[in-house]
Order: sequence, then structure tokens, then C-alpha cells
Amino acid sequence: MEIYGLTDRGVVREANEDSIGISRTKNGITIAVVCDGMGGAAGGRIASEIAEETFMSAMLACTPEMEQVKFEPKKVRALIEDSVCRANAAVLAKAREDLSLFGMGCTLNAVVYVEPQNRLYYANVGDSRLYMITKKEIKQLTKDHSYVQMLVDNKEITPEEAESHPQKNLITKALGIKDELEPDVADKKINPKTEAHFLLCSDGLHGLVDRKTLQRVALSDTSIHEKIFSYVRLANDAGGVDNISVILLSTKEEEVNG
Repeated sequence: MEIYGLTDRGVVREANEDSIGISRTKNGITIAVVCDGMGGAAGGRIASEIAEETFMSAMLACTPEMEQVKFEPKKVRALIEDSVCRANAAVLAKAREDLSLFGMGCTLNAVVYVEPQNRLYYANVGDSRLYMITKKEIKQLTKDHSYVQMLVDNKEITPEEAESHPQKNLITKALGIKDELEPDVADKKINPKTEAHFLLCSDGLHGLVDRKTLQRVALSDTSIHEKIFSYVRLANDAGGVDNISVILLSTKEEEVNG
């Protein structure tokens, strides 16, 4: 298993409001998170940093409990949901402490990979995304909490039209907005014989680079580091209008020629 991530300011923005976190434990648990901040350069950055740090700390603190319950999916999902809610509470608390940060918030997209069981858990709030990429397909595992996704659900526009909709950046759920938060939390059993790549990214990438290209890069005969650099370069070449955050988790180590 390999994992690597990078966050980049992009070409247009003056500051980077995104934050990412990656951690691997001795007992075979890998935790990764992407948070895309909103609320201005200062507020967005602070919100995403608080959310990332709080979520990672909460998850790392409960890994012994995950082992004690023998990684029972229902209980692991509950621990992940609690960690997301703790991150939400931390962002809200900071905004209430400093009124200049009122209105700040962020998305959160996270994975928890339990390698001994080949099971991947994931959580989502907002419009950052998680894709599963294999040789056969690229599949979006998370569902955007956005205005255009609501239009798609109501069959007012097609998924293809949503990708270029002028209001595609309007999100309907984020950390730091309300005390009560219901994140989407799910899990997926992974076939250990199948080469799979899990791509977490902010809309600074998926909003500018099409899915076929995302798949092609993940499956390319290059190192995981080169794949991440390629994603950032492609987004910047397409305009780099937003901050770009990318994490790639590959369930099989790459055999790179050369």
C-alpha cells in the first residue's frame, strides 16, 4: 500500500485555504483527509487547518478502540462520524471566539483504510470528492453536497451538465455552519487481488480535470509522487483558478519501470 498527497495554491488565488493530513499507524490503519476552506483567505485557511488537525487527532486517539471492537464496520463508522463532528465543533468554537472569523467553514473528505481487513471507510461533507480508480473504471464514491447535485437528484439537469454549471461551486453542507452535522459515512470491502487507487481531491482538481484524465494518471507507469505532481500540473495548466489538494492511496505498490 502507498499513499502520498500535496496541496498547492494554484495560479489565481493569493493564498492556499486547503489543508491535508496523512497518517499511518503501526497496526495497519491509514488515515487521510482533505479540507477545502471557505470564508476568505484567513478564515478559510484557519477553518481547514482546525478541521484537519481535529479530525486526525480524534481518529488517531480512537484507533486502539477500533482494534478492541475488532474493526466492526458499524462501530468504526460511528467513530469516524464522531471525529467529523468534533472537527465541526472545533471550527464553530474558533469562529465564536473570534468574531472576525464569522462565516468561515470548510469541506471534509476523509478515508480510513484498515489494511488487515482490506476495508476502506470514507466520510464526506461538502464537494471535495473520493474516486475509486481501477483499470475498468473510475467511480465517484462520495456524493457532493451541492446545489447542482440537488438539481441532478431532482432530474432538472444531467450529471454532465452539472460539471459545467455556473453555480457548481455552491455547497449545501460544510463544517463550521451549524452545530448539528450529519456527514456521509460509508465503507467498502476491497479485493486484495485488484489494483485499486483511491483519489481524494478538492474541486480545484476535479472541477478542472476530466475523469478520464484522472483515471489515466492514476494508472500510468510512474511513481505515486509523479502522479500527484501530474494532477497538480494538469489543474494549473487548465487555469489553476482554485487551490488544489490531492491525496492518492494505492492498495498495491507500484512497480515503476526505469
